[in-house]
Amino acid sequence: MTHQIQTESNESLPFLVWDTCDIAIQQAKFLFEIGEADDEDDAFHIACEDQDLLDFEWESLTDCLTETLQAINPDGYWHAEVEKFGWRNLNGYKDFEADDGKTFLANILPKTDCTFKVFLGQDIIRIQNFHHDSPTGNEWYTVRPAKALDDEFEADFDQVA
Repeated sequence: MTHQIQTESNESLPFLVWDTCDIAIQQAKFLFEIGEADDEDDAFHIACEDQDLLDFEWESLTDCLTETLQAINPDGYWHAEVEKFGWRNLNGYKDFEADDGKTFLANILPKTDCTFKVFLGQDIIRIQNFHHDSPTGNEWYTVRPAKALDDEFEADFDQVA
């Protein structure tokens, strides 16, 4: 997980990143440095099999996201738009309610293993998502605070056009 940093050119880096491979690589380096593994390959193997590591990192990421969501939009109503969703590169939208990071991501991201980057703007959250149907990261979500939902207008990303 990373936190937002500004580069010299004032270009914004991701606020949060979820990348299980990078998490395992960083843990492997740590394990090797402290002597918990004989070599880097052994350390990587140990890190990859450590489910508690991923659980801890996921909790940390979603807790940080929860704090951010509550600061941006304490009411918890959101409007999300997606561009180039999945292998068919569809566009769509969804209105939903979420006041924590886990619920927020569950309402947006597809139900598959994802690697994603979260970018923050002025009351806008942008997520670049990578997964088996979008390996190049062309799938982008733009999420803004919204007013209370009207069930009649609620949409789902599986109803994209």
